[in-house]
Amino acid sequence: MTWYGRTMNLGARRGRKTDRGARKASRVWFDIHSWVGLKLSILMAFILITGTLAVFAHELDWLRTSKMRAAMSDAEPHSLGAMLDTASAAYPDWTVRALYAPIDPWFTAQAIATTPDGGLRRIYVDPYTGEVKGDGHWMNVQRVLRQAHRHLMLPNRIGIPLVSSLSILLALSMVTGAVVYKKWWRGFFRMPRTRDRRTLWGDIHRLCGLWSFWFILLIAATGLWYLVESLGGYAPALPDRGIAAKAPAAFSAEALQARAEAAFPELRIRAISAPTKPGAPMVFMGQAEAVLVRPRANFVSVDPATGNVLEIGDARALGVHQRISEMADPLHFGTLGGLPTKIIWFLFGCALSALSLSGIYIYAKRCARSLEPVRLRTVAWSGMGRWRYVGVLLIILCIILAPLGVSG
Repeated sequence: MTWYGRTMNLGARRGRKTDRGARKASRVWFDIHSWVGLKLSILMAFILITGTLAVFAHELDWLRTSKMRAAMSDAEPHSLGAMLDTASAAYPDWTVRALYAPIDPWFTAQAIATTPDGGLRRIYVDPYTGEVKGDGHWMNVQRVLRQAHRHLMLPNRIGIPLVSSLSILLALSMVTGAVVYKKWWRGFFRMPRTRDRRTLWGDIHRLCGLWSFWFILLIAATGLWYLVESLGGYAPALPDRGIAAKAPAAFSAEALQARAEAAFPELRIRAISAPTKPGAPMVFMGQAEAVLVRPRANFVSVDPATGNVLEIGDARALGVHQRISEMADPLHFGTLGGLPTKIIWFLFGCALSALSLSGIYIYAKRCARSLEPVRLRTVAWSGMGRWRYVGVLLIILCIILAPLGVSG
């Protein structure tokens, strides 16, 4: 054999070794993707589904609670301060702690109050008529979904790190999926094949993953931020609200709001924190020039005894760490653009939930030759290993604790 032939054979052997190495590496990435998507799939699906429903939790409460429905009118809505005064007058034995602006024009405003026995109640005020429409329980659909999604009804110090750590698995799933799916950028408009069920669901799984890539990245990043915060990486405290005189309130909330608006004209007030003890100010919070921040980042605090403005907080003055902390919630829950972004977040939340569930089905179809549903369920359940018990027990515990109204 000539030197040329020997060189060609050596190159072919090296090529085969390289191909085998690439296939082996690809298999490792695929196994990681399958493990991440399967072992904690029950718990992951529960968190994703409750988070998706939580996007429209207020709307679900609106559907089941007639007191939350406002009598829409062309009239100018009452000020939040005036509605807080009305709620306080309607329930003189209760201590009104806060009042929140209507989410949309067809919603009432909501005041949160403490009853003499220490319980929490909601007071509904029509923004157009200014009338109190009644009160309701503190625990509603929104609270149940929020607490189930955020910390599984467990104490915050346990539940928040537990739930937010799933963002690591979500990030791993995204990265491994991109590695396993060769030339994935070509698949955005590739129609799913209908050769058989496994092929069809596999293609749908990949297609949903591609179009949801940005959303997975966003949810994973904000989830990791919540994990950092739960482990002690909190941003520095927001500016101090100031100390008021320890004297009875001499001004109505409506009058104090007028002073707050004069001090910070750009502030669009969305919430009021009422004083519940001597020395506490009344704080008017909302949105101003800064984007992607919670209402609490912009505020004016006013002394209810003297009417003097104590502090003004402008979110544009916050540090980088604080701004990241304040933008996490609007990005995670899709509230940054009102109803349009909530619809987008809900649809992609459905896609993400479908990814979790379809991954279980694809695994079962790959492992089980039988097409019987019972056989597929058995294979999927067995493939989850001992982790299945962790997910099921946590979900059952969450359901048991829900009626107790664990706060968080």
